[in-house]
Amino acid sequence: MIWFFLSLTAALSIAARDVSIKTYEDLDPPEIAILELFWALPYFFIGCFLIEIPPLDQTFWLTFVISIPLNILAYVLYLYALKISPLSLSIPFLAFTPAFMILTGFFILAETINIWGGLGIGLIVAGGYILHFKKTQRNFLAPFSSFLHEKGSWFMLIVAILFAFAAVIGKKAILHSSPLFFSYFFFLTFNITVLTGLLLGRRNNWQKIIHNSPRGLWLGSLLMIHISFHGLAIAISTAVYMVAVKRSSILFTVLLSWLLLKETDIRYRGFGTLLMFVGMLFITLLG
Repeated sequence: MIWFFLSLTAALSIAARDVSIKTYEDLDPPEIAILELFWALPYFFIGCFLIEIPPLDQTFWLTFVISIPLNILAYVLYLYALKISPLSLSIPFLAFTPAFMILTGFFILAETINIWGGLGIGLIVAGGYILHFKKTQRNFLAPFSSFLHEKGSWFMLIVAILFAFAAVIGKKAILHSSPLFFSYFFFLTFNITVLTGLLLGRRNNWQKIIHNSPRGLWLGSLLMIHISFHGLAIAISTAVYMVAVKRSSILFTVLLSWLLLKETDIRYRGFGTLLMFVGMLFITLLG
């Protein structure tokens, strides 16, 4: 059961990080990225130093290089989604990732799903509909209109698509290295790449880094906890079970958004999120 608690800790760290970012109203997404990635660098440097380097073949380097731009785009859209929309309307759309992985598996690997997988997709779609429902609405099509006008939901849906590809490619890289080595080395490279672009393209960022060091240390620590516990959990468990537990972060995030941020319409958003989470479990564990 150690893997379960490791996965649950990763989920809680993700929820805490997302809610924290939402409270930093004076910082825009690029500034948040600079703080988080800069203050996480020492952790990943130390991690790479302590972890044994496994044999690395051509497949590892190919998947590693492909993973960088995929994750950069997903990371940027993720941050903007958190800032421009309520957490309870954006984060739940990460549940679409396993649904999209079914599609990529079908077209790329000719994999098919059973009735549970189909039911899971239906629950996720239904949850997304209920998520945008308001008690003042009487029009059946109103939630679709709300979704179309909610940029954060759209951005997170795109992130789910990108994660569907990134998860498959990242898993390939892990199989040709090791979970912790890939995690630390990837994010060390990722952080340096993104930071270089941001620091060269914006002024006064070093002042922001120093002035907001407590926030940066908090975000950097949460990122390191997430990555480390993810790597440890997936190394000692079946990946599909680990990811299912980790995705409980969407439930924790929506709950915290209600308790701490006082987001509204929580009855519909909470029920919609729960449906999406259950649908994701059906796909991940049974489909």
